[in-house]
Parts: sequence; C-alpha cells; structure tokens
Amino acid sequence: CSSLFHLGHPERAFRALSQWRSSWLSREGVFAVVTIGVACLYVIFWLTEGQRSAALGMLLAAFSMITVWATAMIYGSLKTIARWYHPLTPWVYVSLSICGGLVAVVAWEQVMSGSPAFVELTTGILVLALIVKVIWWRRAGQSGSGSTPESATGLGAMGQVDLLMSPHTEENWLQHEMGFVVARKHAQRLSQIAVVLAFILPLLALWSGISWAILLIPLVHFLGIMIERWLFFAEAKHVVTLFYGDRH
Repeated sequence: CSSLFHLGHPERAFRALSQWRSSWLSREGVFAVVTIGVACLYVIFWLTEGQRSAALGMLLAAFSMITVWATAMIYGSLKTIARWYHPLTPWVYVSLSICGGLVAVVAWEQVMSGSPAFVELTTGILVLALIVKVIWWRRAGQSGSGSTPESATGLGAMGQVDLLMSPHTEENWLQHEMGFVVARKHAQRLSQIAVVLAFILPLLALWSGISWAILLIPLVHFLGIMIERWLFFAEAKHVVTLFYGDRH
C-alpha cells in the first residue's frame, strides 16, 4: 500500500486510513488493505479445500477494481491539474489495470496448457482501453484550469497580465514537479510508441498463434504502459505554473 508505506512515519499509517471520509489517498489505503485480506482468504480456502471459491474470486476482483478507482481519483479529483481533472481519468486506470491482468493470464495459460485463453475478451478490453486512452489524450486538459494570471491577481479588467521577471533566478522543485516541460513533438512520439507497445503489438501477437510472441505480450504491454504512465505525469501542469508565466 504505497499510500501507507511512503509516509515519513509508517507507524502512523492508521492516521492515514482514518481520513477516508475526505481523502481519496486514505480510501485507497483502506480498500487496498481490504483487498489484500480478501486475497489471503482466497488463497487459504484454495489451500485448505483444494478448490477455488468463485464467490471470493468475484469479491477479490470487485475490491481490486475499487482500489484502482480510488487510486485514479487521487489524481482525477485535483482541480488544480486540468489534465487529470477529467471524468475519463479513472476509466483509463481501470481499463489499463484489467488489460494488465488479462495479458498476464493469456501468457500463463500459454505456458500451462500450450494455448492462450480469453483471446476474444482480451482483444475486446485492449481495444476498449485504447479507445478510452486516445479520447483522454485528445480531450483531457483542453478546457484549461479556469485560472489565469488575470483571475489570480484580480487585474483582468485592466487587460492582460504579463510576467515582468522571473520570481527567482534558478529553477526550483515546483517547476520540476508541478510544471515539467516536455516538447509537444516528443510527447506525440512517445504516445505513439506507447500505443504500439501497449496495444498494437499485443493484439498482433495474440492472434498470431506464435507461442514465443504470446509469451512476450506481458513484457511488451508493460513497457508501453510505463511510457504511458510517464507521459501521464510529465504532461500534467499545476496551476502554480501560472506564477511563472506559463498559461494553460
């Protein structure tokens, strides 16, 4: 549970969990703990009874999706970052998480039985996730944050407010973490690479019938998702960057 163990004082994790009424980070921690508990029950039942429980399996899947949704809303609820504050953000997280699980199952079944399983389902989810992600790329953050230097200073009635000089002489943490600069052409190229690795190549390998290609699907998909995740954070701009003259 990253929302707990990344704390400066992990022994105070219970305090992080106690804020579930107002914090998505806290809700993520609560749901993650519950999910791990259900997973343990599932394994215990499997080992003691010699069979898997469908009810516990469905419950585990449900709590896993809820946990992913809570993780997504940590970012999707931030009005100060327009690119994340979009209704499709949690759906991107959920669809990509399902894709990751399915491609792992496909490769596992290829190893265990010599043929992939859930080919049609995996294909459908990969295509759906790709569509959701492309729409998100095109629409997220296009409306802007709603804040401008004019609204921040209250001087909009006098005309456009421009930055006369930098607030300080050297770059600081805010500029690196809240306003990372990535060239548009580089972002477009990386997004294309992410699509090819995370979706196109897995789909081609899935229907190729080639064993080694199917076994490589999880690795290739993972590499694509890592690029997609990097772009998710690199392209986000916090409204604090308006202070440095960056209009968005």
